[in-house]
Amino acid sequence: MWSGPRNISTAMMRSWENRPDTQVIDEPFYAHYLKETGIDHPGRAEVIASQSIDWREVAQQISEAPTGAEVYFQKHMTLHMLPRWTWAGPSLCAIIS
Repeated sequence: MWSGPRNISTAMMRSWENRPDTQVIDEPFYAHYLKETGIDHPGRAEVIASQSIDWREVAQQISEAPTGAEVYFQKHMTLHMLPRWTWAGPSLCAIIS
C-alpha cells in the first residue's frame, strides 16, 4: 500500500496485522528518509537505530515475502521515496545521480 500522510493507511495496516496468516511491515524506508533529509521528526533517533538506513538493503529485504506468510502487507509512505530515486523493477528501487 502506497499512501500519503493523514489517511487511513495505518487503520488498514492494523486490520491486516490482526490476521494470523499475514506479515506486515510498516514504512520500511522511513529510517533512510530521516537520515538523508535530516528532518527532525519525533522518535527520529529510535527509528534510525531500529531500521536500516541503506535503502538498497531495505529494498532487497522487502522484495520477497517472509517464509510462512500467506499475505505480505507493506505500508509505504510516498514521501519517503526521495526525488532522485527511480524504479528499477516491480519492487526494487534504483537511485539516479
